[in-house]
Amino acid sequence: MAGQILIVDDDQTQSKLAGVLLQEAGWVIRVAGSAEQAREVLQSFQPQLILMDIQLPGLDGLQFTRLLRLDPAYDGTKILALTAYTHATDLDQARLAGCDGYISKPIDARNFAEVVRHFSCGMHPSGASDSRDLLAEVRNSFFAEGLDRCATILKELRSGGGVAAEVVRRITHRWTDLGGMLGFPDIADCAQRIEELLRRPEGPDDAMERAFEVAYHRFRAAAYARPELPRELAAGLRGARVALAGFSNEEVDRIRNLAPAAEMQIVVEPVASKWTNMQDEYDALVVNACAPSAPSALRPEKVRIPAVFVGSISLLPSLAMLPAGTCDFVLAPWDAKEVLVRLFRLIVKPAPARAPAALPRSAERRYRVLIADDDPDIQALVSHALEEAKMESTAAADGRQALDAVRQFSPHAIVLDVDMPDLDGFEVLRRLRRNSVTANIPVLLLTSYRDESDINRGREYGADDYVTKPFLPADVANRVLKMISAAPRGPTRRLSFRSPG
Repeated sequence: MAGQILIVDDDQTQSKLAGVLLQEAGWVIRVAGSAEQAREVLQSFQPQLILMDIQLPGLDGLQFTRLLRLDPAYDGTKILALTAYTHATDLDQARLAGCDGYISKPIDARNFAEVVRHFSCGMHPSGASDSRDLLAEVRNSFFAEGLDRCATILKELRSGGGVAAEVVRRITHRWTDLGGMLGFPDIADCAQRIEELLRRPEGPDDAMERAFEVAYHRFRAAAYARPELPRELAAGLRGARVALAGFSNEEVDRIRNLAPAAEMQIVVEPVASKWTNMQDEYDALVVNACAPSAPSALRPEKVRIPAVFVGSISLLPSLAMLPAGTCDFVLAPWDAKEVLVRLFRLIVKPAPARAPAALPRSAERRYRVLIADDDPDIQALVSHALEEAKMESTAAADGRQALDAVRQFSPHAIVLDVDMPDLDGFEVLRRLRRNSVTANIPVLLLTSYRDESDINRGREYGADDYVTKPFLPADVANRVLKMISAAPRGPTRRLSFRSPG
């Protein structure tokens, strides 16, 4: 047995995933959602290591750490900060409070247990992730929920208890949707198999148990799997030397870890702020445009080799002045695979030179989009895609919230899930079309339903577009832009249908 660990974190997704990973590595785990709960746990639990979330409700993690360090009973207990804030000042505060080290959120499931083990042995943890990686957060949430749900349902099945068919159906719907979107088709296929078993209650009693055992192993395999890159991408970047300017070591590792030597022979090196004098040594640059040293890098005469800039929308006017065809831009939160794809386009297939596109005036309003979906991960993915398309969004988790948000937010378009609690998407759409104020707001239905009857129903209620899950968030954003550009519509509404294939 490795020892005992207390996880103090109010984020149930992170604490569940961390707990599963550490238990599989042999640790005995206890979880507390606040400093007050942690105090109760510590009365009967003596951990060798505490994983301390900094942003706790009530007494925060730094204050709680200071109190523990004043108690001689915890002199031999190591405290590792879990934090989404990895700036030097934040880490200095954690060290001054008494933390022995840190791991940044979201955790990397592939090496988290190993990082903790190294730390418990006195070695400094490495391989932390970066808080701006939205896809990592969504994947972690997906893995945590899947592992936890499978374990709970298997326990109920093995004890002879039953599971509510409707609860299982909603769970597997979500696994099908997110499994397809996040690139885990094996999990989506397994979820569909479970749904088939729900429709055949006369099947063997142990068939459902076997199906959830398979699902558990697929979630676990996906959590530990190394990401794969397309062969064309790996071949096209083989031998490239890439400099990363303005990034933390953890951020550099995100790209390094995505290019294993067996698949892609690429050199990724962090460089100092004076990288402009070192360009001749590299084939391409990736620049953190939000770093303090970045403004000078945005001057056209400074860039002599292909460069990808990572930053916010506010930097677009400056980026428009950079040389066309040799520079590209990735909007934060960024994904390492997207950065490599942009590098591939610049190094292997450079875009033809062209004048920079005219940017919208800062005084112009951005389009507002309402996302009505009860799945927070889908909300996050669609919201990020809309943000990249220069649209702002707000979210609603059920039908009544959606109707309230329409009145308060006055959206230019709505992305509407059909299967929602309280009022479903069809009823929300029906009420919108009956109200003269909201009758002409473009609506895209986002749903798992693929039957012709459901499509016809959406057409009858006045949907402008219909996309089935799983889907590509960028495709949804493009369709929303098309709907808005086509408004106002005439009296006849047309419904376009796309089923990913």
